[in-house]
Amino acid sequence: MLTLTAGCGGQDATAARTPAEAVARQAKDGAGVKVTKVVRLTYGDAPRAADGLVVPVDIGEYSESRTTGILRLGTAASDLTTTFHRTDVTEDLKNLVPDDLSGRTTRAISIGGSDTYEQRADRRDVPAGKSRLHHSSPECGTAARLAGALDARAVLSPEVLDRLAAPAPSSGGVIDEVTTVVHAGSAAQTELSTPARGDDPAMAEALRERYRSARVSWQLWVGPDRLPRRVRLVAANPSAEEGVPRSNVTEIDFTDWGNDVPVEPPPQDQVHESGSCLAPEPY
Repeated sequence: MLTLTAGCGGQDATAARTPAEAVARQAKDGAGVKVTKVVRLTYGDAPRAADGLVVPVDIGEYSESRTTGILRLGTAASDLTTTFHRTDVTEDLKNLVPDDLSGRTTRAISIGGSDTYEQRADRRDVPAGKSRLHHSSPECGTAARLAGALDARAVLSPEVLDRLAAPAPSSGGVIDEVTTVVHAGSAAQTELSTPARGDDPAMAEALRERYRSARVSWQLWVGPDRLPRRVRLVAANPSAEEGVPRSNVTEIDFTDWGNDVPVEPPPQDQVHESGSCLAPEPY
């Protein structure tokens, strides 16, 4: 017996064909996803001792950041906490080069993609009686976006997902308790930029020139429902200026798809309005 069924659930009754389509369906439902992100930076040689002194080597303000929290899709909201670490200081130098960066722990709540509320453990720029800084300028983060720097939200954008999922997949093993396939490829970093209406074309061109030698290789793991489970990005910028990372490795896990944890702004009486864009990462 052959049974044909039509009109039951429409498009939602069919499986998503691409990761971008699967994420778009989650966004339509206003669903959320848990995020775990680790970024490892390389500035150059690690600090070393010579004749009892520390040879000054620029290792940046931290070498690893770890972020956990939630992204809500559709409403463009997130609540993410980041800790910063120095992982390249040897035991004999820990009394000279501080590796306890707990004072830089940052919690950032974003609402609507542009309203950002930042709370730092060191209370930098936070006046007495307040707990958070706030800014709402849509221009904040434009340079990083045009340069192709990918945060967890950018990775889940349709343009980026289509690019990351373009290479033919291969077996990816079990991740987040599901069998996955993995898409792997590489491109110039600026090919992963996400332009928006109103962007300054002069700025975009200047950033393309600045990062023309920077390349990104990636692996994107997706489950049978086509939802991303993990992404690994390896970026190299051999022409980086002093104090700017020469390379970085970013690993992001996406788990608990469809959760409904709310993201709410903090109480207004605890917020101090900032006149400039906030930069949660200290480098």
